[in-house]
Amino acid sequence: MDDSTCGPAGANADPECQIYVAAPSHDRLMERLAAALDGSLGPDRVISYGCVEVEWEHNDYEGTGAHTEFLDWNSLLVCRPRPGASATAVVSDTASVLEAVREAGYRAVPVCDYEELLQEPGTEPCST
Repeated sequence: MDDSTCGPAGANADPECQIYVAAPSHDRLMERLAAALDGSLGPDRVISYGCVEVEWEHNDYEGTGAHTEFLDWNSLLVCRPRPGASATAVVSDTASVLEAVREAGYRAVPVCDYEELLQEPGTEPCST
């Protein structure tokens, strides 16, 4: 992948990635994630990891009875790239965040322009 692109969407791709997580307690999720990434929570409860900032947000779709299970999960992690970060570094660091969430025992589904690059081997990308 060229550093000027983010997957098939190319230069028009949105570098931000949202990760839906089946985790009712955002404090516990963020603490476990920070520990898994060997990082710490900032005063604003944001985790800085590599070239991305990871922030918890409430999933506004929760409780709407969405037909896709992950849309009804409570937690949403938003991975935002730091200024000047290359697309390759953003994808790599976002994949590490996703892997850490899953290794902490949570079900997680990424939704972004480059989600197919974040999937575990042998899994199918989720359609949105």
